[in-house]
Amino acid sequence: MKTWIKGRGLLAATALAVVASGFAAPAWARTNYAVLMAVTAYPNLPPKNALIGPNHDAKLVRDYLTTAAPIKFEADDVTVLADDLDGATLSPTRANILATLKDIADKAERDDFVYLHYSGHGSQQPTKTPETETDGMDEILLPSDSRPWDKQAEAIPNALVDDEIGAALDAIRDKGAFVWLVVDACNSGAVTRAAAVQLDSDEAERKLEPTDPEGLGIPQAAIAEAVAGASAAAGQQDRLRFMSEEENRALQTGDQSATSAEQITKGGLVAFMAAQTVETTPEMPLPKGVEGATRYGLFTYTIFSKLAENPNMTYRQLGHSVLQQYGADARQRPTPIFEGELDARVFGSEKIDAVMQWQVDTKDGSITLPAGSLHRLTPGTKLAILPSPASELSETRGYLEVTSVENFSSKARPVAYEDKPALTIANFPTNAYARLSELAVDYQLRVARPSASAGLEEDVKLANEMLDKLAGAKDKRFNIEFVEPGAEADIRLGVFPESDVEGAPADASKEAALWFLPASGEVSLANGRRPPLIYINRSEPDRLSKLANENLQKIFRATALSRLSVASGEVPQDVKVSFQIKRAKGGGKEDLVAAAVPTVQPGDQVHIVAENNSRGIVDINVLYLGSDYSISHMDAQRLVVGAKIDEPLLAFTDQTFGTERMIAVITEAPPLSEVEDLSFLEQGKVPSATRSASVGRDTAGPSDFASALTDIGLAPATRSVVKLKDQSGPKNAVMIFPIETAPLN
Repeated sequence: MKTWIKGRGLLAATALAVVASGFAAPAWARTNYAVLMAVTAYPNLPPKNALIGPNHDAKLVRDYLTTAAPIKFEADDVTVLADDLDGATLSPTRANILATLKDIADKAERDDFVYLHYSGHGSQQPTKTPETETDGMDEILLPSDSRPWDKQAEAIPNALVDDEIGAALDAIRDKGAFVWLVVDACNSGAVTRAAAVQLDSDEAERKLEPTDPEGLGIPQAAIAEAVAGASAAAGQQDRLRFMSEEENRALQTGDQSATSAEQITKGGLVAFMAAQTVETTPEMPLPKGVEGATRYGLFTYTIFSKLAENPNMTYRQLGHSVLQQYGADARQRPTPIFEGELDARVFGSEKIDAVMQWQVDTKDGSITLPAGSLHRLTPGTKLAILPSPASELSETRGYLEVTSVENFSSKARPVAYEDKPALTIANFPTNAYARLSELAVDYQLRVARPSASAGLEEDVKLANEMLDKLAGAKDKRFNIEFVEPGAEADIRLGVFPESDVEGAPADASKEAALWFLPASGEVSLANGRRPPLIYINRSEPDRLSKLANENLQKIFRATALSRLSVASGEVPQDVKVSFQIKRAKGGGKEDLVAAAVPTVQPGDQVHIVAENNSRGIVDINVLYLGSDYSISHMDAQRLVVGAKIDEPLLAFTDQTFGTERMIAVITEAPPLSEVEDLSFLEQGKVPSATRSASVGRDTAGPSDFASALTDIGLAPATRSVVKLKDQSGPKNAVMIFPIETAPLN
């Protein structure tokens, strides 16, 4: 079906209730197509390779596109390829996927929009054109009829090579249609995980190891031969790719100078990929912490929860939101990739005033809202009852409290709150709206206890007794829930000697130690990447407790600071804040942009560029979160009206390597106030190895953004809330930039 659009944009129609705007008559029509490919079962491969989440991904995306997207997708224009999923039309085989993409190409017209989504396994196979690959391997996606390695064909039968998918996308774009592709799979990546650490049994990686005899079974000799013949000068990064580096740069810069009529009419392309080649991406029960939650791909769920919260974004802003959410969830990996025309608006929609509010449905005496868990509603969330979508919060008639949620809907009840009595439904304003009045921030850190370890039973017992003591302490300065080994967690504890780590040197310590690992259980002994550990001395349990308390407090505060970003607003209007990386080699500068994770090396610098063209005063604080959980306060300064700065901010050292984060906190300041100084948040690193530092307070939660920041330094409550204000109130924002630090080559 055609959707009427104006110019290059779309008449806004969003599930978020917004103030209606009048638009001129549309100029032409377009069709919005979607193809959702979900591969759960692989009948030609051993049963262990089956997935659960892809079908759930497809249903989630279909429901969003047909009921909640800011543009209209007709159900007949959404094609689902999946097995055992209601509404799916075809099995996700190689032939069906390619035929469906060809059908879209055949009927697409100029200015149509095409959304493509793949959830399933990915992998690699030896390339037949080694001169085009730096590692000799082709990245592949695996349809449901994929088979193990065929020696004669020297390939994985029925696999989709990235070049084939790229050709299918080009056929659609050659018709002038815009394509957005999301791939929730990974193609390689192997991490060393601690064998003694039990991982979440509900979390699975969407990747098949190429050489696994119970998977694809590619001979190691075939891979070695492909690698030996690879071209080191191929010039392209080894990962799933649907456009050349040159085209990606042209799409991002807008420099698409044509050399033929065909190129002039070619439609745009945006590609979101779940992980770098050396990483894996998981599926798991989501939202986190909800009993009986459905299993989704982490990447898919995060994308659409961010869109549900705010459809008023560009692709770059959406990518940045995904990275910020990963940081808030204490995830160091994976690192998604965002390419193409990222400054275009998502779905090609026009900019809208997105307000987190929805019309209240009171049919049959119950209260239903057309928003749910993807809109960040949870049981207990409070919403203000307003007489119209244009009302200010000062016109609040009463409050609702959410009682139950699904992905796109929720149930609520009237409650007495903020000096307002509970309204009866009969006293609701006609056509009442419910607006989110506060955002909950879940500060609680979930820490999995150490698993049983043969020969180290006494050490594991001592560690668990210590954790019981910490959990019951009244003066602790962190909010942590200790969960059983293998349960969903942000941090995993393990008890094992360094010598048990894969690849440990011959002189590695054989002394039992308590390790503090990420949720993935990943462990590395490389310089600058070692996770924190405490050597266990059974004769000094109090010392172990003291050191563990210090480590957990620092990890908690660093994680809490990242989580606060999900409750932040936008940078105040007419205030420009940006950062640049100055390379030690060559001295050139490059912009630090959202939706990208740059790799930096010792000696590289970050410069800040800011300008205040607003009518008010703005304070800027910059903090740096190291991979060792250190928090460094790099800068605090005030920008008066008309002020400009362009100066060095920080330089990278060789002390730690891995995924680190630079955080810029921007706040509008009242006149005659002191400069907002967040240096009190500073803390040292969690030591990488320790042999052997604080009264706390409980709080009902801060009332605004500034006090939320303050509370992090003093140990916040398990759940804190940030009050939302009318558009005229002070603006506050947290900008988080993930950065990958690496040793010098």
